[in-house]
Amino acid sequence: MSGSFASSSVSRRSLLKGATGAAAVGIAASATFAAPAVVHAQTNIRMITPAALGLERELYQTFIDEFQEAQGDISVELSFEAWEDYMTRLPTLFAGGAVPDVIHQHMSIVQDYGARGALDDLTPYLERDGISQADYIEALIEAFSDEGRILAFPKDSAAWGIYYNRTKFDEAGLAYPADDWTFDDFREVALTLTIDSEGRRGTDADFSPGDDMQQWGISWVAPGPTASENVRGFIRARDGDWYDEAMTQTRITEQPALDHFQMFHDMRCIEHSTPTDALAAGQGDPFRQSLTAMAVGFHNMDYFLREEGIEFEWDVTFIPAGPGGQFVPVGASGWAIPSGAGNKDAAWELVKYLTSADVQTRIGENGRWGVSYKESIASIIPENPASGFKKVHVDPLTGESDRTPIGFKFPVNQSEIQQVYATHFDPVWACDTDDIAGAAESTKSEVDEILADS
Repeated sequence: MSGSFASSSVSRRSLLKGATGAAAVGIAASATFAAPAVVHAQTNIRMITPAALGLERELYQTFIDEFQEAQGDISVELSFEAWEDYMTRLPTLFAGGAVPDVIHQHMSIVQDYGARGALDDLTPYLERDGISQADYIEALIEAFSDEGRILAFPKDSAAWGIYYNRTKFDEAGLAYPADDWTFDDFREVALTLTIDSEGRRGTDADFSPGDDMQQWGISWVAPGPTASENVRGFIRARDGDWYDEAMTQTRITEQPALDHFQMFHDMRCIEHSTPTDALAAGQGDPFRQSLTAMAVGFHNMDYFLREEGIEFEWDVTFIPAGPGGQFVPVGASGWAIPSGAGNKDAAWELVKYLTSADVQTRIGENGRWGVSYKESIASIIPENPASGFKKVHVDPLTGESDRTPIGFKFPVNQSEIQQVYATHFDPVWACDTDDIAGAAESTKSEVDEILADS
């Protein structure tokens, strides 16, 4: 796959041309005008969602315009928020009583809102309208569910793998990663692809890491379960997990988690094959800037490589295999209806429309965002795709792969748990301590207490 193929923003936007905006229909006054036999009352609903300026907001505004035109008797007041503001804006709305009818929920917060009784169960709506959960990615339905209740309906998807710069592999004389590569393979490759200021590789006897490194083997992956669902692919491959099945205890003091933490600590602090935050700061995306030879990413990595006209050759493969198997972690956001919404039936009509086959396919065709409706998933495949693109980002989600897609049910009180991890593990990732077992014990004690109070 060559980065020289760059699909322009214009070509992406042209996919919207078939969509019509809300029609402005003028009716001339006439003494002979007959009123319709049935007059439907207008229902007004409010929707709030984070969205980036530009294509994302244009896309969703188009969908809302179409929905209003098709429905006729439902009007949508759509409010966009900057991504960085949404998480604080939403609780403020709930606290003030100005509860929207449709809201955006990421899988990292949906259990929090659900546990507080803030979200309607969408299961009765699905059953009433004959919508099958099996038509959507099962791992995501599970991540958005709690004790049989569907708290939000997944609207997108992100299947994670490992992107690699083929040009840098060629320069190092390395074979490209096999789809069934192991953690030992992963670690050795990352070290070989690390280059110090004098051009010496991490495997050279006189390798001398410093602040002026030429290249790192892989972009930093936050190893704990508080930043992204992608690390669940690593821990499950080691035959471990982050929490027990009932989500009442952490499992980070078990050997698979300790081995996982140790590998990332050693790669950063001893082997220097992945950069510290300070060294990577201000560089943009390190992989796209050719500062790192590999990165954990989902299909939007391919999208941005193309949009930015990146010159190097790239491809994508699976997260390494281990004694527990090999997995494709998948994340998502979803649409939810607050329990305090004033117009739930109309809100559901909008949710149903936004997760329909037609809308999902059109979202996927833009290349930047994934979809949750199985029959639309292949719409994300770009022209002239990398050889691993479909294998990693599409096939596991449509049941055409022997790799297992897994979601991640983030626990209640995730923000508190995040702070506990930061307190005990940030010194480990900053290379100030190597006491991984001690950090894990302290973290487990505090997190288990939070889970018990949830």
